[in-house]
Amino acid sequence: MVKLKVNTAEQSQKHDEGYKGILAKKSNFLYFLKKYIAEPWTAQIDPTQMERIDKSFITQEYRKRDSDLIYKLKLNGEDTYFYVLMELQSSVDFTMPFRLLRYMVELLNDVFKNTKEEIRERKGFKLPAVVPIILYNGEDSWTAAGSYREYTDNHSIFGDNIINFSYLLFDLNGTDDATIESEQKLLDIIFALNKIRPSSEISSKEKYYETIKLLAKSAANLSADEAVELRNWTEYVHFKGKAPAGFENEFKQIINKGEANTVTHSLEIMVDMLKNEGRQEGRQKSIIETAVKMLKKGFAFDDVKEITGLTDEELKRIHTP
Repeated sequence: MVKLKVNTAEQSQKHDEGYKGILAKKSNFLYFLKKYIAEPWTAQIDPTQMERIDKSFITQEYRKRDSDLIYKLKLNGEDTYFYVLMELQSSVDFTMPFRLLRYMVELLNDVFKNTKEEIRERKGFKLPAVVPIILYNGEDSWTAAGSYREYTDNHSIFGDNIINFSYLLFDLNGTDDATIESEQKLLDIIFALNKIRPSSEISSKEKYYETIKLLAKSAANLSADEAVELRNWTEYVHFKGKAPAGFENEFKQIINKGEANTVTHSLEIMVDMLKNEGRQEGRQKSIIETAVKMLKKGFAFDDVKEITGLTDEELKRIHTP
């Protein structure tokens, strides 16, 4: 069971739809398991024995904010299920162990009901394994209980006589950039875009060029289909459907092999200039705030002018005798 944690309800839905589209491709999901989960059993997965299950087990109260994706695969010749949950909360969900339990039971109940009675009543019949994994991309550290036992009162008294399971956790922002950038597959680029943390000001120059720099650095070697997926993700998820006017043309330049270095170099210069402009704007704002405080405390106009370096015209705009 994989859970994707995102930021606001509206933006989370876009993230979820974007992630669902990417992870619905079997090769991307297998890549995620092998690189970012990297448990010993991932080496045993045969891609020809993986299939996506077209069902949903989200309970009624969460349907407006969640979407899910289910895979079944064979390990050691037996069925194993991965339940991919795209969730719409912004903060750490401390109820997650219980929610995971509910979804896992719903899935197992479906398997049980759809197994012939004469098979499920045999002595040797066993239910399949359901593996819970949380993929979390929130800014806060993940502090929810790591197992169902920890979510249960008096768990230390009863030992193995109570329900228990632990989930695997992939914390995107707790993963260092070097790990993500060690390869430049589609999923790696999307994870790196997620770490840029687009805000409501995503179209601002500095944030825009930060995004283009990342794409120029990593996107040129994608296949044509992957380039389309990345472009859609960037426009509709990263830019929230409001990509700047020149984005499409610049993206086309980026995915033409051989042009990435030129694009990257020019953008690096522009971003450095924008950062300097931002620092200068910050200093000017601080000076004006200081002048306002001095004037309110009764400092003479000429003294404030001399100390802050502001002009007569600038001081007159903020001075209210």
